[in-house]
Amino acid sequence: MGNLLSFPVNAWDLARDTDATSNESLLSALAFLRDCLENDAHTLDHKTLARCKDATESALGAALATDRTLRHQALRIDEMERLAYTDDLTGAYNRRGFQQEFRRVLAAAARYGETGVLVYVDLDGFKPINDTYGHAAGDHVLREVVRTLNENVRPNDLVARLGGDEFAVLLTRTDWQNGLERAEVLKHILNTKYVNWNGKHIAVRASLGFQRFGPDDQHDHLLSQADSAMYEAKRVRTGGTPLKELQ
Repeated sequence: MGNLLSFPVNAWDLARDTDATSNESLLSALAFLRDCLENDAHTLDHKTLARCKDATESALGAALATDRTLRHQALRIDEMERLAYTDDLTGAYNRRGFQQEFRRVLAAAARYGETGVLVYVDLDGFKPINDTYGHAAGDHVLREVVRTLNENVRPNDLVARLGGDEFAVLLTRTDWQNGLERAEVLKHILNTKYVNWNGKHIAVRASLGFQRFGPDDQHDHLLSQADSAMYEAKRVRTGGTPLKELQ
């Protein structure tokens, strides 16, 4: 009789971290069952057996309540993590989320000898879009840029909005030549794109900087290098216009 019921050791730990009322009910029921089932089954009278049944049902109900609480907490944690690492406007990774994923990619690169290409994207002339058409139009353009980038990369690549009108694309598991060719395709797509807004066609134009990465690289240094390459591309595109005039 004493071996009929057994409970996982971590059930006691879980109980301490969940709803207090459910915990007390669960622990009381389990303690009662333990005391009863330590005796030989033939010595238990009908009243005691009935109480064992009631305690079992009580323990089951408390365990189910605990399970619901844990599931609800897990969903809340998942949602909080999603919000912490995702850009609200576009649904892409935000800077924090991108840096976390970039570290993970570089760790894999170090482990397996993988290489890839980081693409830094900065929109040209974005402020006049807000000034001319309004911030709602500007937000729409940002969302369309992210959508366009996502549609033209592989599932294992990463797209992020780093802030304002700056974006990053991580082309993973590719060599420099292939990655550079794909980055050039992204540049062409962005710089020939028009976004429809209330019957108006808003031109999207962007400067891109490319930086290869491999097993021995650090994410902050790579971002800085790609950022510098992007600003050099912007300077060339605008015929040597000082950077402060491009903001």
